[in-house]
Amino acid sequence: MNKTEITKEDVVDAENKLFVAQLASNVDVLDQLLHDDLVAVAPTGQVLTKEMDLNAHRAKTMVIEDASTEIEEIKLIGDTAVSIVSMKAKGKMMDTPMEGHFRYLRVWKRFGDTLKIIGASFIQLS
Repeated sequence: MNKTEITKEDVVDAENKLFVAQLASNVDVLDQLLHDDLVAVAPTGQVLTKEMDLNAHRAKTMVIEDASTEIEEIKLIGDTAVSIVSMKAKGKMMDTPMEGHFRYLRVWKRFGDTLKIIGASFIQLS
């Protein structure tokens, strides 16, 4: 299969796969979903890379204990898609408890038969 365009169903499937991998800190699946040149911006303004994200899951410095997500919007642009997802999450960051409602913007791009995140940003909602 050699598709070039992305469907909303493709993005929903990828988002669901991402969510399950984040909850389990499944580094192998996250490695498949995150592009090597990923650039993400955290609520603090810190620029994050794929390796930084994977290392946080490997070291268990970021642990999601409970969460739910809702895909709010998906915009398709050829072999690229932008998704907006809200997540209510509870967990720990560097052993500090955290809980909140977050909104993610992710840019997915098709590479062969796979979707990968090439850009992301997230904020905490009040």
